[in-house]
Order: sequence, then structure tokens, then C-alpha cells
Amino acid sequence: MDSKKIRQFMQLAGQDLVTGLDLRDEKTRELGAQLLLSEVLEYVINGLGVVPEIGGVAIEHPNKLNYRAVRSPDKKEMVDGLADVAYTMFWNECAFGIPLERAFEMVSDNNLEKFVLLPDWVKGEGELERTDWGCAQNVVWPTEVVAVIVVQVNSNFYAVGKDKSGKVRKPSTYKSVDLSSLI
Repeated sequence: MDSKKIRQFMQLAGQDLVTGLDLRDEKTRELGAQLLLSEVLEYVINGLGVVPEIGGVAIEHPNKLNYRAVRSPDKKEMVDGLADVAYTMFWNECAFGIPLERAFEMVSDNNLEKFVLLPDWVKGEGELERTDWGCAQNVVWPTEVVAVIVVQVNSNFYAVGKDKSGKVRKPSTYKSVDLSSLI
């Protein structure tokens, strides 16, 4: 699997790319935790049909958790933990016969559709006024979106809707990936 499309996604999302291990700020660490854990919980709860419990409290909704950084990060544990996640991800691929690499490519392509191409844009980069969120294309954003920002990647401009945590949200132009061909 290749991270080229993820790097493109991050550029479009206005997220910093780093080349070496960097502890970053609390907000970025909280977003990393949210993205990783919500997807793992989606697989566990919705995919495997298993509801985890913490102290007798069932976790039934992957996106209903709150995240807050409470201590300094540990670089060794970051590397070890994420490597363990990758290992168990591939273990699940082998144990259940999941066509993970093909699904990854399809999801990577689909995630780039969360950005609205603005082919005739001439106003440059920046945050849009709420009255301009439709991008002259009748685009509608989910209620969680608190800002729509125009970014330029290469020679193209894109509109990006973000929630209060900085997570990219899907515009009305987004169509979910169809993975049924892999089943």
C-alpha cells in the first residue's frame, strides 16, 4: 500500500506533512486518535458485529467518543502502537480473507472526492463566507461543518468543509465508495 493519495488528501485538507517523527500539537494528536479509533471501532462494531465495553459501558457508536490529550506523547509507544495496529489489520485481512489492498486503493480514491473541485475559481485561497459555501455548484455541507476553506493543490482550487476538530466532512457532491465488487 502506498501513501501518495493520503499525502494528496492531507494537502487538500490543509494538514501539515512531516518527514520525520514529529510529536506535533495536542489538536493534531487528538485528531489522529479520533481518526484511527473511530475507523477501528467502525470495523469492530459495524463490520465484525462486536460491541466493546469499557467498565461495563457498551461502545455502540464509533463516532460518539470524545478525545483530549492528557499527557506528553511517547515516540517509542507511537511507533510500536501503530505498527501493532498495522499488524493486526493485516492479521484480519488473512483471517477473514478481506481484499484489503484493493479496498484501500478504492477508499483512497474515494476520499479525494470529499474535496469540491472549483474549476473556474479566481479568488485564491482562504475561508469562504457562509453565503458562499455552495461554491456556485449548489454544494451543501453537513451541520457539523464550521468552516469551508478554499485550498490550492498544484494548479487546482478545491473547497474543503471541516468540523470543529479539523476533520474533513463530506459535501453533498460526495458519493460513497461501492466495495461490493470485492465481496
